[in-house]
Amino acid sequence: MRLALATLVLIGLTSAAHPLTPELFPEITLQGGLEQVLPETGITLMLTRVEDSRCPAGLDCVWEGMIRVRLTVSTPTAKLAIVLCNQCDDASGLATAAGQTFGLIGLAPSTEELAKLGRAPDLSDYAVTVNYGPAD
Repeated sequence: MRLALATLVLIGLTSAAHPLTPELFPEITLQGGLEQVLPETGITLMLTRVEDSRCPAGLDCVWEGMIRVRLTVSTPTAKLAIVLCNQCDDASGLATAAGQTFGLIGLAPSTEELAKLGRAPDLSDYAVTVNYGPAD
């Protein structure tokens, strides 16, 4: 499982060699703007915003860059927003909502793939992988 996590991070973050967050299981990948239900929880997640400041394609950077994503966490009785970030002062790689802790694992596509679009990326171009588990 560690190999799968490391591969995801290498694909999504290009320069990172380890997961951004402690291991929480299972993982889920959310496509920008689409809702997805977490199995056996009754919680719906949606990727609603991406701030992507990763190292641009074709450059060698000393800093991997920042990823900041906003997720909407919905239950039958509440709707909350959480922010996950790899290197932000005002957010972290972990957030808790609706009795679950969520962790940022990676962002796809790579900056190389985004450069091939020939335009600024839309929210729907992105997919974020998060892991989750019961909040302590």
